Amino acid sequence: MNCYGDITNYFPGGLFKYVRLVSLYDEQSFEHEFFLRIVQSFPFMEELTVANQKPQNRKQPYESNIDSQNLSVIEYSFLSALIIINVHDDYIEEFLLDTKAYFQNNVYLKINYESLKR
Repeated sequence: MNCYGDITNYFPGGLFKYVRLVSLYDEQSFEHEFFLRIVQSFPFMEELTVANQKPQNRKQPYESNIDSQNLSVIEYSFLSALIIINVHDDYIEEFLLDTKAYFQNNVYLKINYESLKR
């Protein structure tokens, strides 16, 4: 199996070394810790699609993230495509702020342009 679709907050975890395509969907918010669990479960993930319109509950302001030791930067080692079209702005920050995410490769980003302008 090289793809795992419609993962929700109830994802039990585990190690899926052969999965390359991952999609996340839920009607409850995804918190930073959830994305850390996803990266640990799918270490060779190349494409990630996120669909979630709910704002994050435990979101820290950007200014406090700079000095915060509580929030670990998530490293996406093999990611080459990120699709975040149908998402709340919190998830755009989750992936595009360097205090929350680090990409080793150049990543193809598919996003709603209007969301970037906000």
